[in-house]
Amino acid sequence: MPLSSQPPAFGRHKVIAVLVTHDGARWLPRVLDGIASQVRPAQRVIAVDTGSRDESRQLLAQAQRPDGCVDVILDRPLDTGFGQAVAYGLSVGLAGPDAFPDEAEPDPYPPGEPVEWIWLLHDDCQPAPDALYHLLDAAEELEAAGRPAAVIGPKLRNWYKRRQLLEVGVTVAGSGRRETGLEHGEQDQGQHDYVRDVLSVSSAGMLVRRDVWEALGGFDRRLRLMRDDLDFCWRAHAAGYRVVVAPNAVMYHAEAAARERRKIHCGRNRPHLLDRRNALYTLLVNSPGRLLPLVFVRLVVGTLLRAAGYLIAKLPGHAADEFGALVRILVRPDRILAGRVRRRPTRRVPHRELRHLFPPPGAQLRHAYETAYQFIASRTPHQESTTYGSHRAVETGPSAEEAEALETESWAALRRFLRRPAVLLVFLLTLVTLVAERGLLGPGQLMGGALLPAPDTAADLWRSYTEAWHPVGTGAATPAPPYLAVVALLGFVLFG
Repeated sequence: MPLSSQPPAFGRHKVIAVLVTHDGARWLPRVLDGIASQVRPAQRVIAVDTGSRDESRQLLAQAQRPDGCVDVILDRPLDTGFGQAVAYGLSVGLAGPDAFPDEAEPDPYPPGEPVEWIWLLHDDCQPAPDALYHLLDAAEELEAAGRPAAVIGPKLRNWYKRRQLLEVGVTVAGSGRRETGLEHGEQDQGQHDYVRDVLSVSSAGMLVRRDVWEALGGFDRRLRLMRDDLDFCWRAHAAGYRVVVAPNAVMYHAEAAARERRKIHCGRNRPHLLDRRNALYTLLVNSPGRLLPLVFVRLVVGTLLRAAGYLIAKLPGHAADEFGALVRILVRPDRILAGRVRRRPTRRVPHRELRHLFPPPGAQLRHAYETAYQFIASRTPHQESTTYGSHRAVETGPSAEEAEALETESWAALRRFLRRPAVLLVFLLTLVTLVAERGLLGPGQLMGGALLPAPDTAADLWRSYTEAWHPVGTGAATPAPPYLAVVALLGFVLFG
């Protein structure tokens, strides 16, 4: 039966929508339209504005009932985090016995015990008209199958490129990197449209049972922005609850804070630093105790390698953020200890039963390659003009769905990169060199008085690098070239 012919699912499901706004006036009108156009609307919509200095507060006032979709508007200080705003909205906005209005619409599902849900909404994330319907529909189907879920998340698409996928559930690697399982610029063709268990879903559109939210204490107050949803869902798994993604529910997310489209006031206005610091914290407070030393060492080594990679990529700001995040964790070990103590009473499921929710071994190598590729592709002039830094869509006209499916952003960027004059010149010169010096290819030996014998092992390379005197010509005491240490390190890693 088509969706339009089915009655809205009122009755046993009571949904409290909590919308948190902060300088989001450029996205808020469409978000409010999305909330108001739900085929299965929430029974109560609570808006919490955290010190917006644009027109966000006025837009909320215009959308207040009876003409709009907002029931209660609350105000919090400028530095209030997302989780704190949600907690305040629930505690104040639901005060009194008449928290929910009476609904007369029929319930298409069998009668049962009432269930209260909390629907978390960002001011830069627009729900599709049937988003809440599909979230609740997935909840009903899972409960009927005897495997109820406590946290259900939607599929997120790009606000500006409406067919581009952002998330269909996420997990986290041992280095703290967010794993979406998606290709760069992947288009939504329904290839991920099946309900499944995931480690985490985004707080943008997350539907969570109210009793589970209260049992877990909501979002960690240490995580005011970014990674708060990952930490909450991880704790939900550890407490024995299910977290699933329902891809039929679609929301369009602008990722305003992460993409630096607005300033962050609940912490340092450096999204990479904030995200990395919270990633380290989340891993250290949720990892099992026996693995904690290994996790700590991996995070330290991984931070150094990531910082070196950013320096090579000429991104010193990101490298400084990597070190800054690590230092902030190291100087306050008491926060890690306190976080682990707070999680201990609700932890009932051993970590080994959650391993299937984390990335498989070797995923980090693939991500290193993808990161290098994305950095190279982003240096092309056309790519720089169409990345997330733009606040407007770059569509120039309608195109066939088949063409969009085949013409993915990754392949287009690769072709543009290969067509650059500098790349073509290097390729041509390399080809000419191989042809001109083809006599050096194949078996044979390079010989000459100025050539040193090639070391046989990595140990010989280290010895040559550390020696104070080198037998070059009549002898020299100059330091060995730095590249020799790099070659020696590669020889050691590659077993000589």
